[in-house]
Amino acid sequence: MKRTFLCLLAMLFVTGSFAAAAQPAITEITASGTGGVSLPPDIATVRAQLQTNAANANDAVSQNNAIYDRIAAGVAKLGIARADVALDYYNVRYHPQPQVMPANPTGEQYGYTVSRDFEVTVRKIAMAGTVTDACIGAGATSIIGIAFGLSDRTAARMQAITKAIADARANAETIARSAGLRIVSIKSIAYPENGYAEQPGMLIARVTSRPAVPTNLDQGSVGESASVRVIFLAEP
Repeated sequence: MKRTFLCLLAMLFVTGSFAAAAQPAITEITASGTGGVSLPPDIATVRAQLQTNAANANDAVSQNNAIYDRIAAGVAKLGIARADVALDYYNVRYHPQPQVMPANPTGEQYGYTVSRDFEVTVRKIAMAGTVTDACIGAGATSIIGIAFGLSDRTAARMQAITKAIADARANAETIARSAGLRIVSIKSIAYPENGYAEQPGMLIARVTSRPAVPTNLDQGSVGESASVRVIFLAEP
């Protein structure tokens, strides 16, 4: 009985060894992939600046507030909601007047200067130029920039990720074929590897007075990109 048991145990060991040897070796292949999409923008952001100057801080602030309210009211007539006019930067700076004034004044302002940067979100991008002119006409001292983007980047991001994974698989399959292997599954996916980035069209303008003609703006495409790192499993 004991001899029979030992024979069965030996057979099981040999059978298990053959089964283990019969299993194909698994190889890990790490590949990176990138993907991007380019879509027409559906939203614009006008970033403007308003500066006021006075010998008294309260006067400088009051003037700035009054002009800012006038700008908000002006763009409201164009259908811009008050919530779409937002403060981006605010600063009050004092520049004392020198005791001895220069012979040829340079136009430098003394006293208190209030700087206010604000953004106006334009949901009908065809009106971006009109809103820009309205800001200048109501008292904005400069237009810092106009950016075109997407109100919802989720769909574009998903498309970019899908392309990035497909790119990683294509790279891994090329490596596998070169090594006489075939991809059988995915072990892991790392996202983002380098993150994703919006690439909006940006126009920069410095304006000190209302232009004689309306502002016309070209609307470039908006890009969304994604990067992934995938570990594939391959076998002969």
